[in-house]
Amino acid sequence: MENYVRTDLASAQGKVEVWAWIEKVRDQKSMQFVILRDRSGMLQMTIEKAKQPEMAEVVSHFIQDYYVKVRGTVVPNEYVKLGKKELIPDTLEVLSKAEVSPIDGESSIDQRLDYRWIDLRDPKKRLIFEAQTALTQGMRNYCIENGFIEVHCPTTIKNESESGSGVFEVKYFDKKAYLIQSPQFYKQMAIAAGFEKVFIATPIYRAEKSYTRKHTTEFSGFDLEFANVSSVEDVMKVEEELIHAGLKEVSEKYGEKIKEMLGVDVIVPTLPFPRVTMKEVYKILEDECDYPLDEGADLDTEAENLLSAYMMKKNNHQFFFVKDYPSDVRPFYSMHKADDPAYSETYDLYYKDIEITSGAMREHRPDILAKQIADKGIDPKTMEENYINFFKYGCPPHGGFGLGLDRLTMIMLDIPTIKEAMFVFRGPDRLNP
Repeated sequence: MENYVRTDLASAQGKVEVWAWIEKVRDQKSMQFVILRDRSGMLQMTIEKAKQPEMAEVVSHFIQDYYVKVRGTVVPNEYVKLGKKELIPDTLEVLSKAEVSPIDGESSIDQRLDYRWIDLRDPKKRLIFEAQTALTQGMRNYCIENGFIEVHCPTTIKNESESGSGVFEVKYFDKKAYLIQSPQFYKQMAIAAGFEKVFIATPIYRAEKSYTRKHTTEFSGFDLEFANVSSVEDVMKVEEELIHAGLKEVSEKYGEKIKEMLGVDVIVPTLPFPRVTMKEVYKILEDECDYPLDEGADLDTEAENLLSAYMMKKNNHQFFFVKDYPSDVRPFYSMHKADDPAYSETYDLYYKDIEITSGAMREHRPDILAKQIADKGIDPKTMEENYINFFKYGCPPHGGFGLGLDRLTMIMLDIPTIKEAMFVFRGPDRLNP
């Protein structure tokens, strides 16, 4: 019996067994040229009809995306454009037939999302998730190398984790529960438990009817929390190092391939990232952008775009922090600045022209925390058992932040919409596949 070596298409040489998709068939009078495709690349298979009439008959019925197992010999051939080699088959087995694809390059994005598993067969789209894997690996390695512990938390919670708006309510036996808007409570519980440094990768839910290119109702979060924080600067320093580690991993593993296939340069940012306070932002918007905002107001989309353009021109850097937000526009668990309580120890991080992170030093003193909860219109008693109690038995000052991996991937690769940057998109009007 012939000794065939199981291999992928890119590595195929000599006597091989390959499992692959059918990409294309050219059926000529005496020859058939079949392009095979797997994750590693493509390879031409050549069949002489006179020598293998039964195999040729089978191949004559092939369409794109049949899945086959082939045993044969890979030989060099200078006339073959695809890698200067071809596979001469000895046996061919059809493992799965395919119907004609319901989508093509002209299909709308919503049609393609209906058949996402077919849409993702495009090597360019697979590269998005290879890059995202490297991004996550780089960030995870940074966390582990710096003493962080990974924890896993529930995605259902008894109380809202933010202000109470934009949450999905679910029936939990005979009780009411909510899908988490953030693993915030659980991160802080880990700090109160003495873990000191934690990270959590988890699904996050937002019940917001937003139809922008950057919004989704469910996304993959990557959150950090750590103790012994003196100011928001400590938190910002960790995040810029984390982002640098993630993008460095992507650049080293896939930078050239991303440039070749997607036309995008993955730039590893220099440290530290530029910083600007909200008080400075108000002045920049009024003096430099002719777009005044009332002091104490949050940034709207136009203000974000104008500020991003200004910061890029000034610093030639794809990232920048906006820090010291007004306390009124931040969550109740944010620490107010000691010398100016109207402002907080908080920040947002922008990548190119989109906000990717909200971070903060947290309020760890239970009496002050209860007051801030009440100030947001929430009854502190509803949060006593599963939140405020965390801080009654001693807790170090701490802070942290959360990243949306899908949005980060979208911006990194200049993808037009988050629908393309997610494996499966969820939005107000989409619950399938």
